[in-house]
Amino acid sequence: MAKKLRVTIKDVARVAGVTPQTVSRAFRNAEDINKETKERILQIASEMGYVQNASARSLRNGSSKLIAIIYDNIMNSYFSIITYYLQDYLRGKGYSILSISVTDNVLKERDYLTALEHNAEGVISFLQADENIARLINTYRVPVLVMGRRSEDEGVDSVYVDDVEVGKIAARRFIEKGCKNPLCISEAMDITCAYDRCLGFKEEFKGVGVEVRLIARERPGEDLPLEERLLQAYKSNPPDAIFCFNDIFAFQALYVIEKHGLKIPLIIGVDNIQQEIFLPKRLTTVGWDKRKLAQISANAILSRISGSEEKLFSVKEEVFLVEGVTA
Repeated sequence: MAKKLRVTIKDVARVAGVTPQTVSRAFRNAEDINKETKERILQIASEMGYVQNASARSLRNGSSKLIAIIYDNIMNSYFSIITYYLQDYLRGKGYSILSISVTDNVLKERDYLTALEHNAEGVISFLQADENIARLINTYRVPVLVMGRRSEDEGVDSVYVDDVEVGKIAARRFIEKGCKNPLCISEAMDITCAYDRCLGFKEEFKGVGVEVRLIARERPGEDLPLEERLLQAYKSNPPDAIFCFNDIFAFQALYVIEKHGLKIPLIIGVDNIQQEIFLPKRLTTVGWDKRKLAQISANAILSRISGSEEKLFSVKEEVFLVEGVTA
């Protein structure tokens, strides 16, 4: 099948009997063009199947109105929910998003440069930035904001939640319920939010003289044989409380426990994805206002794009327990 040629501004101008500059002004909704003329041009363009070339427009205007969203797991429900809120808010500000899925668990130089190759004006990353990103930001002047994780790099903005408090909230609920044998199922400790959540959980239990066992990935991205590790934990000493890094881990743990007919302990997850995704079992979880977090992040990156030279953003949002049936 022959490829259909793209309709250009010149084609629209020829049919409308005006100059290409007039067509361009109509598309921009410029004030110096007659209303009837603009409407006629837009009608002709629509009938001809004209689609504006975003790349060409960005070259003319010096602005692509595009923000790259970078993540490492397209199946992560939390990333999808936050991306939806980001897209919804940024659309209202005249921006589009470009989703980029990468194979590593850290934002690296090649990922940043990929965003630049697509003419992104800013980058929102669900991944921690490596040590080169601050230098690249200084070189190319395209800002990066790490979302959902505490940034350890002084040159990179971050918007995240109080993850230490996340762990403390879960521990306090278990302690109130009289739990004495807690287990934490976590991402790798190299990830700041995983480290902070586990830290808060352990500190709260330490205050009542109880030690916490840990099941975690050795390194980010490495497979976690959850079923095998969980069965080992039950064999040695069945837990009466399980705190999970996120809701997905919590549902996976619950599945393994029920599959093997084990005694179901109290379980608490993190993220409250059931606020947006309706699930049959209402998990007890620790959550926060995800829409608000997305808006704060969007405004922070837009502020940087507009040239803000304020000190680095490092915003920490409050968290709260969401009641469910599992704890």
